[in-house]
Amino acid sequence: MAIYKDSKFSNNSTKLYEKVLEERGVKNIYQFRTKIFDKIDLSTIPSTKYIWKRGDNLFKLANRFYSNKDYWWIISYFNQKPTDADFELGEEILIPSADIFGRL
Repeated sequence: MAIYKDSKFSNNSTKLYEKVLEERGVKNIYQFRTKIFDKIDLSTIPSTKYIWKRGDNLFKLANRFYSNKDYWWIISYFNQKPTDADFELGEEILIPSADIFGRL
């Protein structure tokens, strides 16, 4: 099993990973790229301004505003930022109204 076959990352440490993965029965590793969102028209969707604070994450905000953490991706998509790491402390973001669920 060659993890980084024909890759610039192929080196002696690959053998360590191969051994660990083999011991764990892992045959394949899939890696996904971060989604780049298309632009959306924010003007048609009512939203609430929110200041990103220390300790915030998309799951917590979705749970707070929608009572369901599984809707984190709506806040992410609306703000054109795919991960928590893309938000900065003190940044003003927009939380779309729960009315958006009728449009999905």
